[in-house]
Amino acid sequence: MKITDLNIEGFGVWHNLSLPDLSPRLTAFYGANEAGKTTLMQFIRAVLYGMSPERQQRYLPPQEGGRPGGSLILRDGPQHFRVTRIADREPEDVGRVTVTTIEGQETDDLISGDRLLREALGEIDEPTFNNLFAIGLEEIQRFATLSGIQAAQSLYRLTSGLDRVSLYDVMEGLRRTR
Repeated sequence: MKITDLNIEGFGVWHNLSLPDLSPRLTAFYGANEAGKTTLMQFIRAVLYGMSPERQQRYLPPQEGGRPGGSLILRDGPQHFRVTRIADREPEDVGRVTVTTIEGQETDDLISGDRLLREALGEIDEPTFNNLFAIGLEEIQRFATLSGIQAAQSLYRLTSGLDRVSLYDVMEGLRRTR
């Protein structure tokens, strides 16, 4: 699955932001402090995994107006579809998901939209996505407090984990039990 386009109706500091034709290989957002890079990352996480209470508290209602949420266009093999998530301003609302194929066929109910999105994500849960695909300043800052070896071990843990149990932790447990 690849994200090809991003459209924010309203989320944090962003309003009516459209980023079409993202690189199919790697996209990196950079800019000055407080430019909105973390907000972009949190928006992508919110569309894919829901408007958590923490995200709602920090990013909703949008500062410049607009409906709270937006959409991503995803490419999963030969199929392109739009995933839209708009949140009501209720604390327990993760946001209604609508999945529309590029041909215009819509799955209007929450259950089928969630199912199609999960299939496109390959059952990758949010913690795995956060550790492997979308690393932000908070994750990078943690490395600044570590020694070289500790940082290397942490990077290894991030990239080699399976269901949030890393190969490093398994090997360390095995070494201790020997």
